[in-house]
Amino acid sequence: MGTGPYKLVKWSKKQEHLLVRNDEYWGPKPVFKYVRIRIIPEQATQIAELMSGGVDVIKAVPPDQMDVINKSGAARTSTSPILRTAFLQLDQAGRTGKNPFQDRRVRQAANLAVDIDSIIKHVLNGLGDRTATTINPMAFGFDPAVKPYKQDAAAAKKLLADAGYPGGFEVGFLTTAPIVEPALPQTSEAISADLAKVGIRTKKRYVGEVGPYVNLVRDGKADPMFEWSWGYYSIFDADAILYDVMRCGEPYSYYCNQALDDLIIQGRSTLDQKKRAEIYTRVQKLVHEDAAYLFKWGLRGVWGISNRIEYEAPRDEIDRMFIVTPRKK
Repeated sequence: MGTGPYKLVKWSKKQEHLLVRNDEYWGPKPVFKYVRIRIIPEQATQIAELMSGGVDVIKAVPPDQMDVINKSGAARTSTSPILRTAFLQLDQAGRTGKNPFQDRRVRQAANLAVDIDSIIKHVLNGLGDRTATTINPMAFGFDPAVKPYKQDAAAAKKLLADAGYPGGFEVGFLTTAPIVEPALPQTSEAISADLAKVGIRTKKRYVGEVGPYVNLVRDGKADPMFEWSWGYYSIFDADAILYDVMRCGEPYSYYCNQALDDLIIQGRSTLDQKKRAEIYTRVQKLVHEDAAYLFKWGLRGVWGISNRIEYEAPRDEIDRMFIVTPRKK
């Protein structure tokens, strides 16, 4: 900021930020002189502002609102697979204290309890790519031969009983706003409902602002189950999620497995792509078998875009306003 195509000229907390074109920028100059970033927490208000011309770009549009936008005549939606994987972290490492998810059988039961395929189809309207682990389908190292868990409520109940929870248990579930995940409240409700059917009863705690939410996770103050996703820093490689989100002792990891740590280091210690691919296959088999987290999907981002401009959903989810141009009539 300041050496790129725009400079920050105004910052109003929880209201708006104003950028002005940097005419001394070395590269192509943006068409628009100003970019105004408005802070609008409520999605309904975002959509209303988009269709009334108050804003030109919004993200994480709920799938059930796409038709509303597309039929408005004022805006449209743009979707794309994005380099972000969504999952629920389960506190295997015990950072929140002693909890049922420290038992692998309980984590496996959680994965078996939820009908992820149905949620993708009916809640997300197909806007998700099922994953067997945390590795995104677009990342190097992704192995489609490692298959996702299939819903099996009977098997889930048996695993819970074997783990000492024949009547199930109640567990804290930290949730947040749909900043990057479309329909996050709706998908979390569907997941909670499936978990409840096998006896895992969630007690939700909601933190809507992303900064405080991330700080809770970083500081080990999340709940034993919480919503999480990872965007890979725009690096299409399995290491971009494994190193920061799945290693022992990392601030955003609630999972610890020394065998996995060893494989992660091996994967980033060689330039031989064949060896790296083999290592990441082993990683995915280990993470899947151990049910490290409750695995969900690779995200398909949904942007709402004004018909006044030319812009499309970015695969790395980084909004580059300097490439926006007026739409040709």
